[in-house]
Amino acid sequence: MEFIPSEYLYKILKIKIITTIIFLINLQLVNAQIFSSEQNPPSVKWMQINLPSFQIIYQAELDPEAHRMANTLQAIITPVSASLKIKPRKISILLQNRGTTSNGFVQLAPRRSEFFTTPGQEFDYQDWLNSLAVHELRHVVQLDKLTGNLKAPFFEDLAFTIFGVTLPSWFFEGDAVGTETALTNAGRGRQPEWDLTFRTNTLSKKKYNYSKNFIGSLNSLTPGYYQLGYFMTTKLKKDEGRFILDSVFRRMNSNYLRPYNLSNSIKKFTGSGTRKLHDSTVAELENLWQKQQEILQPADHKSLNKRSKVIPEFFLLPTPIEKANEFLVLKESKAHTNRISRIDSFGNEHLIIKIGLQEEPHFSYAVQKIVWDEFRYDKRYQKRSFNVINTYDISTKSYRQLTYKTRLFAPSLSPDGKIIVTVEINLSNKITLVELNAETGKELRRFASPDNLMLQTPRYNPGGSKIIMTAVSKEGKTLLELNKSSGTFTQLIAYQKQLISRPVYAGNQIIFKAHYNGIDNLYSLDTATKTIAQITNVKFGAYNPSFDSAAQKIYFNNYQVLGYDVASISAATPKLKANSLPPATSTYSETLRAQEGDRNIFDSIPNEIFAVKPYNEVKNLLYFHSVLPLIEEVNNDYRYGLQFQSDNKLNTVSFYAGYEFNNALKKSEYFTGLSYSRYYPIFDFTYRNRGRLNYLKIISKNPNTPPSYVPYTWRENVTEFNITIPFIFNRLNRTYRTGFRTGTSYTDRYDFVNKPKNLVRSLNFPMHGQFYFYNNVQRSARDLAPRWGQNFTLGYKKFPFDRKVTGELLTFESSFYLPGLALNHSFQASFNYQTSGGYYNSNLDIPLVSGYSNLNHPQKIRNTLLLDYRFPLFYPDWEVGPLAYVKRFKGGFFADFENIGKGNKLEPLTYGAELTADMNLLRFYLPNFSLGGKIIFVNQKPSQNPIFEAIAAYNF
Repeated sequence: MEFIPSEYLYKILKIKIITTIIFLINLQLVNAQIFSSEQNPPSVKWMQINLPSFQIIYQAELDPEAHRMANTLQAIITPVSASLKIKPRKISILLQNRGTTSNGFVQLAPRRSEFFTTPGQEFDYQDWLNSLAVHELRHVVQLDKLTGNLKAPFFEDLAFTIFGVTLPSWFFEGDAVGTETALTNAGRGRQPEWDLTFRTNTLSKKKYNYSKNFIGSLNSLTPGYYQLGYFMTTKLKKDEGRFILDSVFRRMNSNYLRPYNLSNSIKKFTGSGTRKLHDSTVAELENLWQKQQEILQPADHKSLNKRSKVIPEFFLLPTPIEKANEFLVLKESKAHTNRISRIDSFGNEHLIIKIGLQEEPHFSYAVQKIVWDEFRYDKRYQKRSFNVINTYDISTKSYRQLTYKTRLFAPSLSPDGKIIVTVEINLSNKITLVELNAETGKELRRFASPDNLMLQTPRYNPGGSKIIMTAVSKEGKTLLELNKSSGTFTQLIAYQKQLISRPVYAGNQIIFKAHYNGIDNLYSLDTATKTIAQITNVKFGAYNPSFDSAAQKIYFNNYQVLGYDVASISAATPKLKANSLPPATSTYSETLRAQEGDRNIFDSIPNEIFAVKPYNEVKNLLYFHSVLPLIEEVNNDYRYGLQFQSDNKLNTVSFYAGYEFNNALKKSEYFTGLSYSRYYPIFDFTYRNRGRLNYLKIISKNPNTPPSYVPYTWRENVTEFNITIPFIFNRLNRTYRTGFRTGTSYTDRYDFVNKPKNLVRSLNFPMHGQFYFYNNVQRSARDLAPRWGQNFTLGYKKFPFDRKVTGELLTFESSFYLPGLALNHSFQASFNYQTSGGYYNSNLDIPLVSGYSNLNHPQKIRNTLLLDYRFPLFYPDWEVGPLAYVKRFKGGFFADFENIGKGNKLEPLTYGAELTADMNLLRFYLPNFSLGGKIIFVNQKPSQNPIFEAIAAYNF
């Protein structure tokens, strides 16, 4: 519960000792969570509830949920923190309701946790916010247990850094999942679907090493660090007792600088480090899961789709169409982006339409029409997002976005294709079934959820008169049926401690997925007798049923080692007797539950009403949390200093001030900056008082005497002001970014030593502006670049208000992406142009040819044309001990041109090849490094030896 980097921090900070580490940690702490520096719209009205341990900051529509969470957090904080023997300090909890993604995170600098309140369509069989509260509170406890003595106003960034460097994400996320599983009647540790990949790999003899299971692969399916961490931390607790993590944390806390602190501390108490813990966990799980398979005696099913034998692919949500033995799927792959495809009777795939981002995989089909939901960015305020309904007519090949700025999920078409039913979740978390006209998108009818149960994946019956769906409450999950004519909901089964999902009608039965026998299988509910029977007995998991009434077949997803395949069974297949075997994972989850007192911490939550008052942003603009050490390299010398940092909890104001010592000049420098992001424009202000050094070239009258250089120094006050207006849009599989940035500055120079006559005392308000537009298709995991993309940036600088200084600079940069000769290959062409004069005459603000600094440039550079072809070579998944984990090798060729046109011969100035490897270093999940080198050949007289350059890059 995935992070997005805090980009604004790097606009206001200079190079500092721990910048990269802090960035790594900020991402690693919540890498499967949303963690950003984005804002809500300024119209949001913020309220707060202040309690001894929590400050609940929430948006006014969520008042009932805020009171419920205030009671819940106070009631559960003691049991959540008991096994770590600490009660955490007060923390701010922000309830975010403007987004459509179900998520949450905890961070320091500033100290806060954010709960994204919109429930998902498939997550757990308990209340979403309750589950989120347990998980995120455990992170709060972990933070304070390890680094709680490092506090604001000086050390929050340091504390967060230590936390992330010391603890791999599998450890803190696995412990949090174990806590949610131990203290509630649900939790992901009880879900067979959640450990599906881990279990399938283990039983299929795909027992990968520690690095691959933790960090992942571009060539295989791996469990993910949540799942891996749950089993590894649970094995620790199971073998060593309830308080083993407390002991590990205390030892780590005693010496932050201890190398491999976590592994070293685990070994101190258990005799085994993290790698051996991983291997023993996998061995134990293999034994448990093999015993489960021996009892179940699962059946094999023929796959109806053809698939790559080496690339993981998911053929999701098989849906029969009118043509016999053909069906639609939503296909996901590491090699290409998501699309809806038709699978013919021979198993071959035929693309229908490439789709965009989805909160969860989903589509519905009827009479040549497809409907699905897609995520949409808000064009400016990224804390707000939307979920819209799209349709595609197969017969006319026409696409349409049916709704705009809506919060609608899991749409389903009526059998005649004229009506769409969908789940609406409003800003107050009120749940409603909404019917729309499938042609116009006009709302037809609304059905409020009974007791505001969370409704999921509704589907029509063959006559269109009833709708079946799952519903979630704090008691578990159930099946609800809506009678449209009466508008009444009927509960068909008692609440289940089961991850029931995607029910569909099949004659007089309702087919759904559940895990009564410890493996996800398909089950049927007889609508007359209300009896439940098992209808599949697969090896790993069966999901996403659909019914072909003409052929009387049930299609479903059958999970395999390379992903979800499609299988089918006859509706007349004899039902299986329900198996009473408990899940193989119960040995783990039940041990945790017994250690924590075998209770559900949500059984007795008070219902107290608390005092509420507005949250005044003006009074909370500043939150000083950290002093950051700085080190900056300038002209082969260094500057050292400290920076005092403030960031408010709504991400609208970032302020810093600091001091640096310029070692080269032996002078002190002072700086400050402010970024204000509440409104549409983002305002940035910076001020710096600094020393400067330059050299005056003295040319002798004697031509045989070489020129001499006389140093001159001065100090200057530099004040800058910038305005940025960024926008982002997305539609289907394309993302568009555009924006404008403009600003000015004032420079006042003084304290001259050896001042040359032509050095002006002030630079008066030079203006600069930049406009950009990017249009790129989404990338798959294996893509080296977008398959299609057009990117343009236009910049201009000038001195319009200064008579003493003249000059202007116009730059144009572009890059175009095209598909290469094979899948995941990429061709890029980048044309760049600049013209300059006066003060800017020596500026080079466009991308330059490879090997630029080693070449002769007899002409002023006007333009460059850079051509690149890059391609993956192979995916080794090599573990080089604890030093590196290599995922992929890449190759490339390039040819770079300079000053094309105006009579110059069109030939590359430099060309060559490169070889790089994508890897993770020291077993850190992030950042991802690309290390390698390139050989550059120079097409310039006199001929030159090849130039060799190292390549070192990283990304998040």
